[in-house]
Amino acid sequence: MTVLLVFGLFVVIATAHNITFLEVPRYGDPYRDANLNCHYINEKDDPDLHSVKWYRGNHEIFRYTPGQQPPTRTFNSTAGGVTRGSCNQHSCAISVVLPKAINTRISFTCEVSTEGPRFAVVKQTKNLTVAVVLKEDPIITGMPGSVQFGEEVPLNCTTSPAMPPANIVWYVDGKAERREPWMVNHTQVSHPDEFGLRTSWRSLRVRVNTPRGYMAVRCEATQPIWPPFVRSTNATLVVARSPHLSMFTASGINPAVSQVSVLVMTVTLHIFSKYSALSEI
Repeated sequence: MTVLLVFGLFVVIATAHNITFLEVPRYGDPYRDANLNCHYINEKDDPDLHSVKWYRGNHEIFRYTPGQQPPTRTFNSTAGGVTRGSCNQHSCAISVVLPKAINTRISFTCEVSTEGPRFAVVKQTKNLTVAVVLKEDPIITGMPGSVQFGEEVPLNCTTSPAMPPANIVWYVDGKAERREPWMVNHTQVSHPDEFGLRTSWRSLRVRVNTPRGYMAVRCEATQPIWPPFVRSTNATLVVARSPHLSMFTASGINPAVSQVSVLVMTVTLHIFSKYSALSEI
């Protein structure tokens, strides 16, 4: 960053290091420290690095000043302090304690400044939401090897433990399951485990009514946090063909018409066989 300051006939150029990347996880487990990292570079004519500061909201929680001894300093915070810090001329990493309140949103800022006389400053901010997100995609159970046209298939979708628990929605051939207006949410939630995490599950009875040879189903689990955390699983129901009607259905003939055709062919063959037997007498 370059700023031109004009005082009379003098031009003073104040430059700061550039922050190339700020690593702040989007979600943080309340039972684990969150690891943050700030990466920065200096241009050829930049002054030396003066300090790197970390802020939690508006409160400074950590400072790295390479020209001082000791070079690092932590600041007390009622919301949770810094447990570890490791910094150098190009990066500064810290680990912070997170609050236990789920869905708490915290902003972390990395501020980098260069030596005087102007002490130019550059900063970046990212947000972290406290939550135990789903570690795996949901699991679909009850999938048969194949199904028949008109058959009703019971399926179930289950998530891994998380907090807050996920809401589950089923999709059949890309469309959300049909629900009555009074059906707010049929997702079932378990009791909390020893860590306070809950498992979600939801059942679906899907009727096979497609003329195609398959039906696509998808289970989508969404945790109600900001931004929402989503995991999903896809599966395919294979629709078996009737062996007696396959030659008609393959040609696109209506199954009802094909049944009449089979009946006509059967009667014709019976009459023909009877006539042939009479002609031999």
